[in-house]
Amino acid sequence: MSADVVVTPDARQRVRRARGPVILVVVVLAVSLLLALAQSRGTRGYLDPDAADPRGSGALAALLREQGVDVVRVTTAQQAFEALYQADGTTTLLIAADLAPLSPEMRDEALQRTPDHVVVVGGVPGSETAIVGWAEGSFGGGEDEVPPGCTWDIAERVGPLVDQGVHYTSTDPAARICWNGLVADRPDDGSPGKLGATLIGNGTLLTNDKLADSGNAALGMNVLGRDSTLVWWLPSFNDPLQAGSSEEPPSVSDLVPPWVGIALLQIAAAVLVVVWWRGRRLGRVVVEPLPVVVRATETVEGRARLYRRAGARDRAAAVLRDRTTVRLRSLLGLPRNAGLDEVVPAVVARTGRDSSAVTALLAPGGTPLDDAGLTRLADALDTLEDEVRRS
Repeated sequence: MSADVVVTPDARQRVRRARGPVILVVVVLAVSLLLALAQSRGTRGYLDPDAADPRGSGALAALLREQGVDVVRVTTAQQAFEALYQADGTTTLLIAADLAPLSPEMRDEALQRTPDHVVVVGGVPGSETAIVGWAEGSFGGGEDEVPPGCTWDIAERVGPLVDQGVHYTSTDPAARICWNGLVADRPDDGSPGKLGATLIGNGTLLTNDKLADSGNAALGMNVLGRDSTLVWWLPSFNDPLQAGSSEEPPSVSDLVPPWVGIALLQIAAAVLVVVWWRGRRLGRVVVEPLPVVVRATETVEGRARLYRRAGARDRAAAVLRDRTTVRLRSLLGLPRNAGLDEVVPAVVARTGRDSSAVTALLAPGGTPLDDAGLTRLADALDTLEDEVRRS
């Protein structure tokens, strides 16, 4: 095989080499897609009526729907107002106060359409005052079950509950304080600033994990199932009204699904693994000494012998004239594409030689008859080149 021939890998070899990284990337993308689909189909979250995990409330929402209650999940004050406005029949508004505080703008927006019943679940002490205006709360209780201790008809149907969470007190004579304050209820009698509502101090009572304990299921069914529509509001810090302004648009991060970050991390990890794997496979650069070092003169001599063996004196003479003309262009400062009509006058002007003699020496044709003639041509060309270089 000639030394000038370069062998490059064909398409099949390239595909075979890239097969490993391609398979790894495809697997990572497939796993990311499956995770994304799984998370998008199964909502997870505390007190979320669509969530099936232990902290969600999907079981209670399913029981309410079987009872004929239309459960509508919302996450902003604007959505809560729209759901109440569009509901047919009586309505209950559940506020999961554990998730995020309610700004006055959020409360006013959601309650533009006053529901028939409001249920506030959990929250921090003090938040209930901003919502209902007739109760105050503080943390307390323990792990023991306690009886209702009040004359509320729903409390009599529920029975004992675990006494743990926010406990409410009230000086309003219309308020009913049950289970040592764990649940407080006040009918709506139209008093200004005193919204009728039911306060439940422990949101975990309504979660999937605790729903079967004590009277938790009865509490949720009786308090939340009294009306035909239940608007289940999950407040969040991303609500445009959380900061007190309805003009602020949601940020890009609010619009991106939560699984996107996980998918990007997985893809980045896969890329790093491929880089590390390919880097180790290639290894460090190894310098390999050449088995034979050939001098330039040997190359020239070898080509001359080939010309001599083939009797190609015409080819050899043409090569000598062509290479000499190339070097003369460089010495005379002429462009690379300059022809003999430009080279010959420049040589004559530099050396003072006869123009016809220079033309006969450089022009193609005039093949030497023997090797001696070829040698004389080479010497004449060298002499001409030396004269131009010294002039």
